[in-house]
Amino acid sequence: MCGAASFFWILLLFRHRTKRTDLMIDYQRYPQGSADKANTAMLREAGLFVPEGAYIGDDPASGRPCYAGGQAALYCSGGARSLKGSVVLPWMIDGCIGDHNGPHHIINLDLKLQDSVIAALQVHHGRHHYFYNPRGGHAGRGIPSHRMNPLGHLKPGMAALAAFCLLTAASIIPFSDPKARYFEGMAQKIVAAFLVTYVRLYGEVTFPGLAAKLSGLGTTSDEALSFEYEISRQPEPAIHEIATFLQEMRKSSSDTGGFAGIKNEISRAFNFMMDAQLAESVSPPFDFDSAMLTNPDSPPCMISIMEHLDFIDVSAPIIRALLTNVLINKRSAPLTARPQFWILNEIAHFNWPLAQDLATISAGWGIRTAYVTQSNRQLENLKSGASEVLPNSCGTQIYLGTRSVQQATLISKQLGQMSLDYFDPEKFEHARHARSRAMADLLFGSGDPVSSMLNAAHQERLAREPKKLSRALLSADEIINLPMGMAVVFMPGILPKPALLRIPPYWQTRRYAGAYMPDPFHPGKYRNTVEIATRWGQRHRDIITEPAPNHLADWPQYRDSGQWSYVKGFRP
Repeated sequence: MCGAASFFWILLLFRHRTKRTDLMIDYQRYPQGSADKANTAMLREAGLFVPEGAYIGDDPASGRPCYAGGQAALYCSGGARSLKGSVVLPWMIDGCIGDHNGPHHIINLDLKLQDSVIAALQVHHGRHHYFYNPRGGHAGRGIPSHRMNPLGHLKPGMAALAAFCLLTAASIIPFSDPKARYFEGMAQKIVAAFLVTYVRLYGEVTFPGLAAKLSGLGTTSDEALSFEYEISRQPEPAIHEIATFLQEMRKSSSDTGGFAGIKNEISRAFNFMMDAQLAESVSPPFDFDSAMLTNPDSPPCMISIMEHLDFIDVSAPIIRALLTNVLINKRSAPLTARPQFWILNEIAHFNWPLAQDLATISAGWGIRTAYVTQSNRQLENLKSGASEVLPNSCGTQIYLGTRSVQQATLISKQLGQMSLDYFDPEKFEHARHARSRAMADLLFGSGDPVSSMLNAAHQERLAREPKKLSRALLSADEIINLPMGMAVVFMPGILPKPALLRIPPYWQTRRYAGAYMPDPFHPGKYRNTVEIATRWGQRHRDIITEPAPNHLADWPQYRDSGQWSYVKGFRP
C-alpha cells in the first residue's frame, strides 16, 4: 500500500514537472527569440474553430473561420478601406454572438450610417432591431427612427440615485481640458444636482425638461427660484452646497466662483437642443426603454446608434448619455439577464469617460465590448494613456490594413524576434578550404595521420553547421505591405503564438449569403440587388419588399412602415 502511494505521488510530481518544462523556452534552440506564427493545430487546440463568439478571421491553411469566445473584450484596428467592415459586420450578421443560452443583445455604434443598414436583417436571428436614427430614414431602405430617452434610467426610488446622476452628468459634460477642469467639474455637479431634484419632483427626467430648468441658471424668474428652493431641500449635503453656490451667485454682481465659465460649459453641452431633429429624437413619446434589455424574458435586441460623424460634436452628449443609460441599467440587472455585446465602432471620435473601463470591468456585468479604431493613436482621444491601457485590457487584438510606420513598428515588436538558421557562404568556403588542407596533410604531408583526420572531420562539421541569426517575425515594412485582407491577431493566454488570419470580403463568403442587405454607399452594379457568393461564383439577387407577416408586424423594425425586405431566395 505504501509503495503504491509513493508511486502515485511520484507520478503527480513528474506530470507537474512535465507541464512546467512545456512552458519553458529552449534557449539552446532559440537563442535569439522563439517568435513564430500559429498553425492550424494551434488554432484547433485553442478552440477557435468552435462557431461561438466573435468572428476574427479565417485560417489561411484550412479555410476554416475562427471565433473568439468568452467574455474578454476585443480590439480591432485598421485603416480606411482595409476590409475592417468584414470583421465587424459578421458580429451582427452571422448569428454567432451568443452562447448556449441564446443570442446576445447587441449595442451597435454606427457613426457612418452604414453597418446598421447592411445588418438590418436581424429577423434571421430573432432579434428586434431599434434604431436611434435622428436624421430620419436612410438610403431608401425603410430604416425607422425610434425615439429614446437617454435619461430614462434615473428613477426616484434608486438607492444610488445621486451616484448615477453624477455618472450621467460626467457623460454629458466629460473632462476635456486640464485648464478647464474646475469649470467642467462644477458644471457636472450642478447638472447632477438638477437631475436628482428633477427625478424626485417629477418621477422621470428628459433632456428637454432638464434643459428648460438649466436655462434658468442665474435668473430670478419664479420658476428658477422655485427649483433652486427644491434643490436646497434635498437630503444630500453636497447638493446643499450647490444650492448655496447658486444663491450666492445670484446675489452677487460679480462672476462668483467663475460662474460665467461654468454656465458656458453647461450651455455648450446642451447646444444640441438647438437642433430640431436631435431635440425631437429625445422627446416623448418614446419607442424604446433600455430597461427591457435587462428583462430575462425579453427577446434578443439590437440597438443601432446612428449619427453621422459630421454632427458628432453636437450630438456627442446624447450618445454618451444613451450608452451610460444602457450601461447603468445592465449594471443593476439580475444575473439572469441576457448578456450584451457592444460594438464601439469609431468610438475614439468622441470622448466618453466610461469607454476604457468597459474593457476591464464590464465582463462581470455581462457586457462584452469590441473597440474598432483606425489606429492606436486615436485611443488617446478617450483618455490619456488609453492607447496602451485599452489594447492591453482586450483578450483579442486584430490589426489589419496598417499603414503607419509607428504602428507597424509597434506590431513588429509585439510579434517578437525569431532565431533563424543561416548558412554563411563565406564561412562555408573557409571551412571547405581548411578541410581540403587537412586532407592534403593526411595524404601527402608528414604530419600525424590521426590529427589530420580529426581536423578534416572538424572542418566538415563546421562547413555544415548553420549560424543562428535574430530576425523580426515580421518587419515593419512587411506588416505595412501585407496582402489586403490579412490580419495579425494576438490572443495572449488563449493562442500560444500570434496568428496571421485571412479576412475575406463578407460579400464573397457563402455562409453570409442572404443575411445582409446592400451597402448604402456602394449599391453595386444593379439597383435594388445585393451581391452574394454562391456555389457558382458571385451572383446578384433581388431585394424583395412586401407587407410584413402578421407575426412580425409589431416588431420595431417593421412597425412603422408595415413592410419588410429580404434577399430573394433567403426568405426568413
